[in-house]
Amino acid sequence: MAVFSRSTILLLFVFLALLTVPILIGVYVYRDARRRGMNAVLWTLIAVAAPALIGFIIYLLVRGNDPDLRCPKCQRAVSDQYAVCPHCGAKLRPVCPNCSFPVEPDWKVCPKCATPLDDGATRYTPPLRQRDTALRNILIAIVVVPVVLIVLGICGFVVSESMDGGSCALREATFEEYDQEQTSETVREAVHNWLGSLEFPAERAYALRYDDFDDLGAGNEYYYLFYIPDGGHSPSASFGIDSGLFGTTLNLRLERTGNSGTLYCVQASADQPPEPRIVLGGRRIRCEVQVVDYNPTLFFIEPNYDQAEPGAAELPERLSVVKLVGSAIGDATGGTDSPGSAAASENAGVIEIVDNDLMLKILSAIDGGERVPMEQIPDHDFKDGFEIIVEYRIQGNLLSHPEMARHLVFMEDGICYLIDDRVTSTAHGSAYRIMEDDFYGILEDLFQ
Repeated sequence: MAVFSRSTILLLFVFLALLTVPILIGVYVYRDARRRGMNAVLWTLIAVAAPALIGFIIYLLVRGNDPDLRCPKCQRAVSDQYAVCPHCGAKLRPVCPNCSFPVEPDWKVCPKCATPLDDGATRYTPPLRQRDTALRNILIAIVVVPVVLIVLGICGFVVSESMDGGSCALREATFEEYDQEQTSETVREAVHNWLGSLEFPAERAYALRYDDFDDLGAGNEYYYLFYIPDGGHSPSASFGIDSGLFGTTLNLRLERTGNSGTLYCVQASADQPPEPRIVLGGRRIRCEVQVVDYNPTLFFIEPNYDQAEPGAAELPERLSVVKLVGSAIGDATGGTDSPGSAAASENAGVIEIVDNDLMLKILSAIDGGERVPMEQIPDHDFKDGFEIIVEYRIQGNLLSHPEMARHLVFMEDGICYLIDDRVTSTAHGSAYRIMEDDFYGILEDLFQ
């Protein structure tokens, strides 16, 4: 089965649009030339094959200006030279009743035989002149089609320039590696069931897709788990995201290796779900995508605990609260110390939260805090505060890694603020949250 990408469809549309005008001209010239008794095939070839409409213009000049006339009685074709219809005898123009010389309606005497012309001589029914609507439509198409193509090209250029192509990351894992690193038993079982349900027809790829809409980091994230038979351990693999007028494409190009024992995890950032375009061994293959409600990849996604139910949420492997005293942590505008850095303060103690209910309460309060613009944060220069270190997965003694968040908490004018370490750029909004009134007290009680 042939598989067409958006770019291929666009090119096909442009190609068909460019063929529209020659086809219309060819059909019109053939019918018109045949009706006029001209060589229809020859003039059709000339009109279509000659570049820049030269052949069509020559045909219109050569065919003359004879109107397309019809007898008003029998509707058969007639000429403007006919006095009567040769098919039914209907009178088409006035003639002298004595010598049958053609005359004009306002003449009083025949110029040939000097016979007076009465009203009976001038009575006639002129031929019907048919409007050449086909020629009009062709002329409209000659103007409209290029304009449409130009507008489409401009729109495609503007959209491709304005749209963020996004970013993506790729990781390959064998079935054994996937089972070892996939921490969720539920996800692992679901992926195995999915693999077991595949029928593996020739030249086919399969994918699970999970959509994550995160307002803290990169925005819309899409996670794909690809299974591509015969494409495992490709010696050369290329991937990337392309954006255009008809959407975003996720390109993955692999060599055919005969290895069917691996999975490809892809994390893609884009405005809309990218359409996978899989090329295996130089040939485009169909990809069946199934949207799921869980992350099937090995890429880590920071969970949102705002609406989490006790006992149902997967908690971080470690959560610690550090009490900071002494010099200032930093000001709301960034100061010398960027938000999330507490190097200027003195560590006055560390408490590791081991109670799951308390851990969930703290995490839920963080995610439920109201995000406020940085402009609304008052200038602050305090000496006391807390740092909350959330380690979703422990990675040795690393002080910072992608699966860790370090939040700063401080009080100013009786209001508790938290600087969310997960907000990496001002393009994703403010990193500041206003916490509930009792949040600061919960942290203080840990060190009593």
